[in-house]
Amino acid sequence: MKIFTPFDLKGMALKNRIVKSATLENMATPEGLSTEETRRFYERLARGGAGLIITGYAYVNESGQSMPLQNGIHKDQVVAGWRRITDAVHELGGKIAMQIAHGGKQIKSKALGGRKALAPSAIPDLAYFTVPRPMTEAEILQTIRDFGNAAARVKEAGFDAVQIHGAHGYLISSFLSPLTNRRRDMWGGDFEHRFRFPAEVYNAVRMTVGPDFPVLYKLNVKDFVPFGTTPQDSFPAAKRLAELGLDAIEISGGTGEIALGVMRGDSCADIIARDRSALTKYYLKLMLGVQKLFLPFHEAYFLSYAEKLRPLLNIPLILVGGIRSPETVEKAIESGSADLVSMARPLVREPGLPNKWLKGDRQPAQCVSCNRCLGEIEQGNKLKCYCIEEN
Repeated sequence: MKIFTPFDLKGMALKNRIVKSATLENMATPEGLSTEETRRFYERLARGGAGLIITGYAYVNESGQSMPLQNGIHKDQVVAGWRRITDAVHELGGKIAMQIAHGGKQIKSKALGGRKALAPSAIPDLAYFTVPRPMTEAEILQTIRDFGNAAARVKEAGFDAVQIHGAHGYLISSFLSPLTNRRRDMWGGDFEHRFRFPAEVYNAVRMTVGPDFPVLYKLNVKDFVPFGTTPQDSFPAAKRLAELGLDAIEISGGTGEIALGVMRGDSCADIIARDRSALTKYYLKLMLGVQKLFLPFHEAYFLSYAEKLRPLLNIPLILVGGIRSPETVEKAIESGSADLVSMARPLVREPGLPNKWLKGDRQPAQCVSCNRCLGEIEQGNKLKCYCIEEN
């Protein structure tokens, strides 16, 4: 099977084409330090046989923290804990990358002491119920430096690669979007100015990790909101990042407000609306119900975008989005639409799925896309499959 052929990603030797896509763990301390629970979570994934594991998004500075129990890579004190995790993964023969991010306007403001969200422009967020403050020039430049410093810590902690989170409505994604970036300075306006922030973040990361360390990028091909990012902007952005020296790109879509653009399947509205006011519950259930009508689940729901984008790139493309069967993985790779295929929810439920497929059991993933895992992490609970008692 093509799935289990090795792949060289900028000198990082992967034993197969399966990637564990990033998902927030909610297993950190309030200070952003990794825990023994975090280590055990990644050990299970390493034992399960994925070619590459990408951690949940870690914030690069305090203003970029989205959730109270989110892991950080914002200070030197976190490095030792992450080193224990990378050592454990390597001892089991795995490869691991860290995803680094800034939450932008998508932060749990009340849970974080009322912290003001930052964004390119003061466009309200209708999922996190924030009205962000537009970033100053000094804050933009400092955040770019913070991404570079975070990447240096990623390398120091023993990771095999770093992934920049430029998707899902977080800060980098919101700079590229014409909906959320209404600036009229050098950081907003036409595509060239909106692309400046993602480009400068990449350049800062590359400068700190050096030319030989693999740098990946997660990109929204489409936001699924009116006036948001579409392939008209995302495809040129992907090409430009490749020209700058990016090593691989993972495509995705959706934002916090269009959650089913990211995680199609059940809306899990009852979980997300838990402990909210009656009006908020009604709004969330209505919003998610409408999304389910227009964004139904089908396997490999970003494949059509990959088929159009892959011929334009000279770097590997990683396909995510509702991958459930080995046949779908094989088809995507054999057709040349993707070089690697990533999964999140299936590997949360079945960390050993890659090994199961390798041994000849071609049954699809047991994940039924109920999205309870993602609803629970939105509520502040740890990442696990809530359809089974224990992982």
